[in-house]
Amino acid sequence: MPDVKLTVAIPSYRRPNDLRRALTALASQDRQVDEVIVVARRDDPATHEVVQDFFTLLPLKLQFVERPGMVEAVNRALDTADGDVIALTDDDAAPHKDWTAKIAAIFEQQPDLAGLGGRDRIHRDNGAWDEGAAPVIGMVRWYGRVFGYHHLGSGPRRDVDCLKGVNMSFRRAALGVLRMDERLRGTGAQCHCDLKLCLALRVQGKRLAYDPSILVDHFPAQRYDEDQRASFNELAYENDIHNITLALLDYLGPAGRLVLISHALLFGVWNGYCGLLKGLLWWPRIGVRHSWQRTIASTRGVCAALKTWRSGVS
Repeated sequence: MPDVKLTVAIPSYRRPNDLRRALTALASQDRQVDEVIVVARRDDPATHEVVQDFFTLLPLKLQFVERPGMVEAVNRALDTADGDVIALTDDDAAPHKDWTAKIAAIFEQQPDLAGLGGRDRIHRDNGAWDEGAAPVIGMVRWYGRVFGYHHLGSGPRRDVDCLKGVNMSFRRAALGVLRMDERLRGTGAQCHCDLKLCLALRVQGKRLAYDPSILVDHFPAQRYDEDQRASFNELAYENDIHNITLALLDYLGPAGRLVLISHALLFGVWNGYCGLLKGLLWWPRIGVRHSWQRTIASTRGVCAALKTWRSGVS
């Protein structure tokens, strides 16, 4: 297969120093990227200024979106990309020097591969990053449990069900008209939009792979929406649960959906969320008020996802 043309897309909002680090890393790649798309909002001049500084260093395009959210930004990048392969990363990540070379080589070697992901080394405030090796990565069980742990990958390349948004690439021909689902909730990060897109490809029978040697350094930065990393927000929690539940309802079979909803209402959606019984168990640990907030938000999220799912596929 001839050399693929590689586009890298970075949605960015009000994180100019992080974006500068990301673009610097892309300018230093062993294999030159063919196209870089930064997707920004018009009311974010600091991001525009950073992009201007890199026009002579990278084959760079600046695209604008009118609506907030990761879904709109990624879809704009997918609609305007010229590459055969579109690699997505975040503005608070810095790809390693061999990142683009490895992505391009694997897609060239495996023409049936639709998507490819890698590890993100999550850096903490103390300068260290998360260590470990998770036994299962990027898989979704028939009953709705999602195994992420992409930041703890090790070992050989393997086929998976889902990739992580900070380090994932797709063959444009495999995506076709498929885009991120506009039914997902949130005004910024829109959690699980990456899971939703990956599972939509898996429903079509297309292959996704994870290779832990494809590395980015990830420096989780401040978010400018209701979904804050270090504090609880009831609306963000409800949106989070709506999105993961919707992604799984579209993906699972009838038996899996039944188990998912039953478990979600009683214990929470898999992956540590809160349902009625779990909320009661959490009373001694986080207090009645906070347990009740999580239980109500979780229930609302599950019920809203069911309503969205019944309304039809995006």
